[in-house]
Amino acid sequence: MPVWGRLLACVATGFVVGLVGSATHRMGVPWNIPYGLVLSLALMGVSAWSARTRAGGLGVGFHLIASGSAAMLVASHASNSRALIIFGYLSDAYSPIMQKAGIIWLLGMVAVQVLMLVLPSAWFHVPPRRHHPEER
Repeated sequence: MPVWGRLLACVATGFVVGLVGSATHRMGVPWNIPYGLVLSLALMGVSAWSARTRAGGLGVGFHLIASGSAAMLVASHASNSRALIIFGYLSDAYSPIMQKAGIIWLLGMVAVQVLMLVLPSAWFHVPPRRHHPEER
């Protein structure tokens, strides 16, 4: 695949993961179980790993820009005065982590992608697939 195609794939996956993570990071807030936040950050990690494998550091950069743009797009548009990314809950019924789930999501998604940039490049090498004679 040409470089522009790989970068376009990084942008597309980053934007989709940013939207999905922004919509799902609050799952578990009513029960003080941050499973939505954990799953969203894990999905971001897998997607950023794929971007680094696909196009190197430049791919992660494009992925970061696209996912951050998607999250900011969601954060800035509230439908019927209900935001999808809430930066803090006023109720004491939630644990401190769950009160700050929106902030943890926005900072965590950047931290996960920066982590992918500083990890050794050997971790992102996928060997080419070997074809066996019986495969067709």
